[in-house]
Amino acid sequence: MKEITVRRKNALAFAVALHLMLPLCTAQAHESAGEIDVQTGSVDVEANAAKEDAKYESQSTTIITKEDIEKKQAKSVEDIIFDETGMTRSVDAMGRVTLSIRGAEPRHTLILVDGQPVMGDFAKYTGAGDELQRLGTENVERIEIIRGAASAKYGADAIGGVVNVVTKAAAKSAGLQVNLEGRRVAGDSKIPYTNFFLRADSGDIGKLRVAAYGGKRDIMPVYGEKTFALTDDTLPRNSLRYYGDIKNIGLLASYEIDKNHSISLGLDHVNEDMDRYVKHSSSFFEPQQHFRRTLDRDTYRLSYTGRAGDSDWQVDLDYAKMNEDDTTLTSYVANRSYIGTNILDYVDNIEHRQWSLKASANTQVSDNHLLSYGVGFTQERGEGSRLKNSPNTYTRTIDPWDYDKNLWTPNGKTSPLSKVHDYKITQNAVGVPKYDNEYEWYGHKDANGRNLVPQFTYEEYLKYKERPSDMPADVAARRDAFGRELMNDPANSYFNGQILTLDGAVSAYYEAEMLRESGHTMNWRGKAFKEEYEARQNRQTIGSAEIKKHYIFLQDTWQINKNTILAPILRVDHSNLFGTHATFNIGMTHNIGGKANQRFKMNLGTGYAEPGMGELYYSWEMYAGAPVDDHRSRLGYYWVGNPNLKPEKSVNFDLGIEGESGDGRDSYRINAFHNRIDNYMTTYFTGYLMDFHPEADAEKSRWFYPPDMIYSFKNIGKAEITGLEAEYNHRFDKHWSTKLGYTYLHAINKSDPTMPRQLLDRPQHKIDLGVTYENQGWRATLWGNYYLNMLDSNSIANNGNYIDWDDSLNGGKGGWRPRFHEGGTQTYEKKSFGIWNFIVQKSFGKDATAYVGIDNIFNHRDDDRAFQERTYRIGVNMKFGPDAHTKVGERFKKEEVRLIPQDAWFIEKPFDTAKEVGVEVVGDYRWRWNAFTGKMKPANARTTPSATVGSAYKNYLEKAEHGFEQRLRVGVDARLDANTNLKVMASAAGAEGVDTKTDVAKSRGLGHVRLDEANLTVHAKDWDFSLGRITEPMGVTGYYFGKEYDGGRAVWTGAKTQVRMGYGDFRHSTGVADSAYTHATIATFYRAPTVEEFLSTPGMDSTNPLSFKEQLRNATTQAEQQAIVKRMYEIVKKAYPNVSIKNGDTRGLLQDTEQRISITRKSKADNSDATTSTTMQLQTSSFDTAALDYPTYKAYLKDWFKKQIEQYGTEDGVADEDVRGDLNKTIRKMYKFLADPALYKDVTPLSEFRQNWYNTLEAWINTLPDDYTGILDPDFRNEAGEINPSVTELLESYWQAIRSTLEEDVEDGADAPREGLGKVVGKIVKTTGTVLEADQIPALKQAFYMQARHELTPNLGVAAWYLRSVGNDSHRFLAANGTTNDVSTFDTLANVVGVGAKWQLSKNAALSFDYGVNTTDFGKYMNGHTRYEHTRGTSDFAIKGRETGSAPKFWVMRLDLGKADTKVPHSWNAFIDYKRFEHGSFFGGNGTEALPDRYLDGIKSFTVGAGYVPMENLLVEAFYTFGAKGIGARDTLYGPERFSLGDYARVQLTYRF
Repeated sequence: MKEITVRRKNALAFAVALHLMLPLCTAQAHESAGEIDVQTGSVDVEANAAKEDAKYESQSTTIITKEDIEKKQAKSVEDIIFDETGMTRSVDAMGRVTLSIRGAEPRHTLILVDGQPVMGDFAKYTGAGDELQRLGTENVERIEIIRGAASAKYGADAIGGVVNVVTKAAAKSAGLQVNLEGRRVAGDSKIPYTNFFLRADSGDIGKLRVAAYGGKRDIMPVYGEKTFALTDDTLPRNSLRYYGDIKNIGLLASYEIDKNHSISLGLDHVNEDMDRYVKHSSSFFEPQQHFRRTLDRDTYRLSYTGRAGDSDWQVDLDYAKMNEDDTTLTSYVANRSYIGTNILDYVDNIEHRQWSLKASANTQVSDNHLLSYGVGFTQERGEGSRLKNSPNTYTRTIDPWDYDKNLWTPNGKTSPLSKVHDYKITQNAVGVPKYDNEYEWYGHKDANGRNLVPQFTYEEYLKYKERPSDMPADVAARRDAFGRELMNDPANSYFNGQILTLDGAVSAYYEAEMLRESGHTMNWRGKAFKEEYEARQNRQTIGSAEIKKHYIFLQDTWQINKNTILAPILRVDHSNLFGTHATFNIGMTHNIGGKANQRFKMNLGTGYAEPGMGELYYSWEMYAGAPVDDHRSRLGYYWVGNPNLKPEKSVNFDLGIEGESGDGRDSYRINAFHNRIDNYMTTYFTGYLMDFHPEADAEKSRWFYPPDMIYSFKNIGKAEITGLEAEYNHRFDKHWSTKLGYTYLHAINKSDPTMPRQLLDRPQHKIDLGVTYENQGWRATLWGNYYLNMLDSNSIANNGNYIDWDDSLNGGKGGWRPRFHEGGTQTYEKKSFGIWNFIVQKSFGKDATAYVGIDNIFNHRDDDRAFQERTYRIGVNMKFGPDAHTKVGERFKKEEVRLIPQDAWFIEKPFDTAKEVGVEVVGDYRWRWNAFTGKMKPANARTTPSATVGSAYKNYLEKAEHGFEQRLRVGVDARLDANTNLKVMASAAGAEGVDTKTDVAKSRGLGHVRLDEANLTVHAKDWDFSLGRITEPMGVTGYYFGKEYDGGRAVWTGAKTQVRMGYGDFRHSTGVADSAYTHATIATFYRAPTVEEFLSTPGMDSTNPLSFKEQLRNATTQAEQQAIVKRMYEIVKKAYPNVSIKNGDTRGLLQDTEQRISITRKSKADNSDATTSTTMQLQTSSFDTAALDYPTYKAYLKDWFKKQIEQYGTEDGVADEDVRGDLNKTIRKMYKFLADPALYKDVTPLSEFRQNWYNTLEAWINTLPDDYTGILDPDFRNEAGEINPSVTELLESYWQAIRSTLEEDVEDGADAPREGLGKVVGKIVKTTGTVLEADQIPALKQAFYMQARHELTPNLGVAAWYLRSVGNDSHRFLAANGTTNDVSTFDTLANVVGVGAKWQLSKNAALSFDYGVNTTDFGKYMNGHTRYEHTRGTSDFAIKGRETGSAPKFWVMRLDLGKADTKVPHSWNAFIDYKRFEHGSFFGGNGTEALPDRYLDGIKSFTVGAGYVPMENLLVEAFYTFGAKGIGARDTLYGPERFSLGDYARVQLTYRF
């Protein structure tokens, strides 16, 4: 019979098991000579120990080990957590996935990473939205799930339970881990979504351990089943969740001071770049919304652990900082080349910081009592535009162009459309916020803070703008009085004599835009109308808040007897906002019948949850309303915080039985629980609307600008959750095993009568199933989750929340009526569903696994639940042990560096004196695959008629690319004599030169041949002299330069010092030809024509050198004139084949002739004769190109009349709506008007009237002269008639129709170039204006350098170097300044001083550093920026030359682990680095294989990489660069741009011979 004991052996283990502020503690206790010793054990033992200790935890606890994670190849916590019993998946209205434990609210689940709460959004209400997705699992040691109230152990928010993600510590043994995965769905080409993870451990370096890791996960888009087209018929896919990629990089270190004391350090950086596209309806007027989210989160952790006697302790210092930038854009079309596409709707920059200091300890006070105790302090600070109601606020002004360069400017020139506005918010009589539009409109308040309003208001002006006849007399009097007040104001004297009426004065005040060009405004009380409103445009109020917390806790783990443990704990928390709260928990674990494998557990505890900053201080339009159908709009949501909220409190009680079979094949647990929550927090509709467009009703634009419903938060009472959990695991034999979990929830609403009794998103039943088969390295797993009888919060119906047009309002005139949901009337769909997944894996030994899998096998789709469609996965995981040069536990020895020259760690001699005389053929073959991510942008850049994008087009597009390239090198390495060596190496490759000049080689072949090396070296004692094409690395990290130059070199090597100097031609290995930076110049370029240019510029007609206008002016016959218009028409149709020529501009063929048609009739009113006649008119319903083929207008009319009769007949018996002939339509329309049966009787029959028309028309046509033009009024002519007065009415109309079609129906605004025409006639319009060109860093023609290296200690070396370009070559650079260019000329490009250092931690670990600066004027010029004169919020950017910057600097920090040696199979290396090269500091020719030079010119980035030697002479390498951001700004046509480059991946195989 196994006893439960808390003495000695298990003292610290129980401290960990009870999660007493030591979730990071990796120490394990074992007995040694009668005392407790602490040392770091393997992570496997730790995870198993945690699983074993969980058996004795009184609360229901599950440990998901890294082996469990690998069984399902989960890449995020979200991928695996919902497979556990009691874990329920919830989705909020924004598509964010959250976790509910035992039916508690997602906000009642506390999510920790290494014991530290994750820091996400300001609001807690919907839980830690998407944090489970954000947390990767490949660096996770285990995931601990504690069910039930745990506030006594973890503090606030742990009402439902806790998820603690414990990451891996630095390992004892050196090793490399590489995981790769690809994902796709049906219809994808290839494998568009990839994941990778890389981790390297140094192993023991004396008392130090170091680990580095990095990875990238593609977050796949979850597309909805419904799509809705934009106004240009583009059909975008609705994304239900944010998608994009998450990158992660980190560093871990631990140091064992002695056997009882150690410290550890953790640094972690997460970068997230996400998008979401949404369009809710097919309404023509609802735009597509584009939500963009970028996030950077840095976490720093420092821990100290120690022990003495019967006590151990730990102190943790944690700091986390998160910056989240959210932008919302809306658009109605996919692309506009000249006027832009997007409207800036929303901008929010969240800054969230938290730091904490915690100290805890355990003391064995007696054999039966283990005391655990601790204190802590946490400070949380948040800042953002959502927190406008917080105690501390300030305002900031934004420029819309900083957030998007494709904003819509309606005519290409006006201000970009932006809805970012600092609305003045006040409160109504009951304290609910409202928009203070009166202050923003009129701008005045009295001494009591009340608004001063004109006696004739803006709403009244809009209603009675035209002074209708039914305007009330008192309103008219007030209007006149207000006009008189304006005219009598001396401040408005400028308008004396210009505005002569009272109505004119009122209009001038309320329509100030009319007077804008005059530079004057009509003012009331010294301010123009909306002057305050305009001042608040593109401005935000930023709020900040702070929460400080302290706590103290005490627990006694009390062994009552050998079978029973009682664990009471008391915790007191104090918050500066919520005061002091005490929570307690008492738990018991008892061996049933004295059997350790059968346990009874009981737990009683309290919990509390504090509101977040959002719930307290929100003043935030979550989303604005929008049209969704004809005469219907969806109301928006506006959230207002409630600073009077109280913390929620809970009491939790649970009982459980669990156990295992004696043979270990079975395990089970059954738990019953009850959780009662008081002060239950909920959201509610205040009953008020936030109307940011109160003028919309009067303007009759309410449909476009529906108001927002104001929601807030409140404590309402109680909620109760009672449930049952059961879980059973069984292994049938050595191959088959299964798991079954069941959760029953009785989750009821006890207080809110407006909501259903069953709590939303809580399934009454949840079933978790899994079956695994294992055999000889194969493993197949099938698992699924069933949710039964769940009310889906996102499937709400009958909830109203719309604004509809109601014809019964306003005395039958109609009006907009808001329709709100009535509490309790809304319904929710009750759903039952299941998701099944499958994976099969093959292990190749213990260190390699390959797998394929299918998620959502049966492709269950539900837009409300945001389920991913069926997804296919394929991946491989590889682990490599200590590298070939390091034995497990081997420490670095000082003398090794000196004894093994080929492993020289810092100083390398260029001449190997041990090499024998002879000739050796050497070479290698390299296969390389490159890829980089990009952005989805229109193929046509946003330009203007006077500006374009030149060589910078690649920088604009930021298009993703990938490609394959290869290289073959062959040469000889000849030792001519004892002191002379000659090495010659030539290559054939797909890339030209050293730098590819593109990110991806354009050729897969071996078409480019070059001489890589031709080096003659002579050795003379301590000197080595080289001549030829020489490879020379500069710096320590390898990034600055590591290629070849043509020249000479001298190297002196002493005992600990080396000096290198050289001179030569660096042209073929330096220069950055495809810099990511751009600059503006003034240059001549050719573009497509505008509409006017198409008509008036020579060269548009390939058959005639004259312009169309000139051709028409010279044409003397109707046939010539019509041929000209026909050629215009043919060009337009070729350019826009799907566009119809505007019919509205092809006016009647005949108009108001003197020919009249009579009709007899009598009036029904008085029986009098009402005979009359009407002028004969003809109209055509379409643009008839055949008309342009006739020699004269008369010939066309004659043939047209004939064809109308022959084709359609009389159509007398055809219903009005079915008449087809244009002639008959005209006759029928006129007859209906003249023979209205309601007014007349005894009317001439239709057939007689029609025949009279036929006869008259035919006779009239026959009498027309051959040169008839159809022009009745020569004083009223359109454009064609003004060009040539002899043109016909027909041709004049057709000319105008073509022009109007080009101006109004194709592409952008009226005066913008027409790209479609340009594709037909060519870009032939010569223009001088702004042209964006890519920067280029010139190659160094001649340069000399000097380097010095010195070993300060056997494992620490320092270096310095100097590089200067010479030769007096002149380099000319242009920079736009107004309408000309400033010219700058530089003779010296490089004057670089650099220093570096390398710390060789061990033979398989090194830390290196480089720093340098280029002090030339050229460097300062490139590190500068273009000067723009620009007023925020406008589209005017005047370029005023270039501003010189400071001397550009660079620095690199790099950690290397392992060493991949092609002579040693299974050796490996890995590295992680951060680098920062300012523009102008780097000249190309970087010495690494990791990335192209483009990613080092003015860029800061992270890179992780690894190499592996699977067999002798074969090296496999992979590199990944991310977080590549421009240090400076680059030029665009709309101001400077802060930019980033896509993530760059490179995989290569090199075989050496």
